[in-house]
Amino acid sequence: MRLALPISPQSTSPIREAGVFAGLTIALTWLFWLPGAFLPGALGSLFLGIGSFAPLAVALFLQVWLQKFTLAPQDWLKTLTWSSAAVAILTPLFVLAPAMMLRFSQGTLDIDKLLGDTRGTWLGLVGLLILAVSEEIGWRGYLLPRLGFLPIYLTNLIVGFLWFVWQLPLTLAGRYNESEEFGNFFIATFLYAMLITPFFNRLARRGNYNPLLSAILRAGLQFTIAVYFLQGRADPLTDTFGALTIAWLLIMNLALFSQLWQGKKPPAEITELERVMPLDV
Repeated sequence: MRLALPISPQSTSPIREAGVFAGLTIALTWLFWLPGAFLPGALGSLFLGIGSFAPLAVALFLQVWLQKFTLAPQDWLKTLTWSSAAVAILTPLFVLAPAMMLRFSQGTLDIDKLLGDTRGTWLGLVGLLILAVSEEIGWRGYLLPRLGFLPIYLTNLIVGFLWFVWQLPLTLAGRYNESEEFGNFFIATFLYAMLITPFFNRLARRGNYNPLLSAILRAGLQFTIAVYFLQGRADPLTDTFGALTIAWLLIMNLALFSQLWQGKKPPAEITELERVMPLDV
């Protein structure tokens, strides 16, 4: 039986390619993540790990299917600068900084334990980076360029929504959820996906759709959140997807609106926040 797709080398378009990529990626990922999110221990982690390679697998498959080889790893290495990598590394700390500072002031966060857990689990960052690269090659290396003809604000909304839907098995299973109010957690993860996506997209675009930059950011975020979890249960305000983190992400989106949502270059006189996060292209 011949595989039938709504695109072919003779009949294709960027928007159709984006739609097929999203549909196949979500379906293939869910095939592994739905059981993996509910299976215990190593078996569940194995299924989740396999599912994380779906965006890469679909992107490579569509390249061969359409005979359009647009992924160029050699170009990604050329645009991987120290300054852009520094932004990707530091952004996770900016995201969780308010929650950490509040817990520290409340006396519920032990800095020595935080640093100890970071040192003790650093090897896990390597695995997270490998998975993040496979995911981001699909989302930012393949999908994002095909939406380049759309206004940037619309691209961010589309990618953010699809990225949230893609991760629904993890959200619905509550695998990483310490909140008793699942409805609030669901809304918070949706807002988090929509508000963090512009940072992923901006980093990738400023490196000519370089998924390595967004992969560094994604792995850094996952590692930072994992270490933060080890510090004990937080309250709804200072949880990883708590009200404080969401509010802070909203503030950063508003402060960098012209860059994140409109794609404009900063003025000659840049602010201190823009100096710390030099997202100009």
